[in-house]
Amino acid sequence: MKKNIISLCLLFFILYLGGCTYITHYKQLMLLKGFEDNQREIKAYLDTQEKLFYKLKDDLLNNRLVKGWPKKKILSVYGEPVFCRRLNGAYKIKEICFYRHPVFSFSSDMICLDFDLNQHLDAWRLIKGINPQ
Repeated sequence: MKKNIISLCLLFFILYLGGCTYITHYKQLMLLKGFEDNQREIKAYLDTQEKLFYKLKDDLLNNRLVKGWPKKKILSVYGEPVFCRRLNGAYKIKEICFYRHPVFSFSSDMICLDFDLNQHLDAWRLIKGINPQ
């Protein structure tokens, strides 16, 4: 009986100290939790971007890209490009959009999509990276 009372007192003491720590460092704990949540969101975003890049690369290599697709359709299927550049002048190509791996940007393959004056896909090319993934 005496052993049970000592164990119960010890349990309450430990719970009391744990509660004090939680209350004392609540702001810091919530800050760490916020960082953890942000890391999860970033990882989910990068995973999605990586899947979309590999889908675009696979479609390009297997001739599933269709000339004349509207830019809006390309964006909805493959996501936002890393960079787009409008060209000035009397060129047939009005805009070039670049896709790369979201993490290995400088060493991965790069896909260039050319859009005409009407924002339709006109041409595409794959530029091999230094260390293709």
